[in-house]
Amino acid sequence: MGRCHLPGGRIRKRVLTVRAGFDLCVIGGGAGGLAVAVGAARMGARVALVEAGRLGGECLWTGCVPSKALLAAAARAHTARSSEAFGIRTRGVEVDFPAVVAHVRRAITAVEPRDSEERMRGLGIAVIRARARFAGPEVVDADGIRIRARHFVIATGSRPVRPAVPGLDRVPHLTSDEVFGLDRLPGHLLVLGGGPVGVELAQAFARLCSRVDLVQRRRILPRLRADLVQPVREALVREGVELHEEVRVLAVEPGPRLLLARNGQRYAV
Repeated sequence: MGRCHLPGGRIRKRVLTVRAGFDLCVIGGGAGGLAVAVGAARMGARVALVEAGRLGGECLWTGCVPSKALLAAAARAHTARSSEAFGIRTRGVEVDFPAVVAHVRRAITAVEPRDSEERMRGLGIAVIRARARFAGPEVVDADGIRIRARHFVIATGSRPVRPAVPGLDRVPHLTSDEVFGLDRLPGHLLVLGGGPVGVELAQAFARLCSRVDLVQRRRILPRLRADLVQPVREALVREGVELHEEVRVLAVEPGPRLLLARNGQRYAV
């Protein structure tokens, strides 16, 4: 039976069984899991961190960091176009989308070291690159590695779910994670979902000169009070986003185009 080395070192997958006494095992190396692991390690706890994918999770790779970098670039373009009231006139704003993508990737690169395995190890955290499942009340099995700990934190996060829309599987489409892999500005972007992520993407791409349709089953930002949503709605419309609220999605057709229904009337976008 193999034994792990000190918690500060990485545990290799060739070790079949670990009988280390960790104070805390964190399952998931996204923003939440890393914050817990780092905080506990700084207070002197012996910490194991289990993550099968890239450390940093959604926030670093497909969420907070890239989305805010994209919004910042889009805001610059919007400011340049809308400064006439201040006596500043531009003769057109050109968006170099590959350069915008490079800016987004630089933002990720700048933050990545804070979430890296090297930093975690430097803080004394044992990083296990594997998938975890519970093998008992105090034991986690991480692809053959047994981790014993007094406490566990499950911080596995979430991933986008593709809606069950007839025809969607027959046309090219992106999830909110995959959109940051674009290397060309879409001429027309149809955003299905009017929550915070959908609204952010709709505004950003509209400001970068894509034609954007935003589709939402109820009203956009449904968890916010209506009086707070109205200024956002007005800004989106003012900036060229076509809003489709209170609609039912019927199907996707080649083209692609989306078939919608509102108040019994069908139409396509």
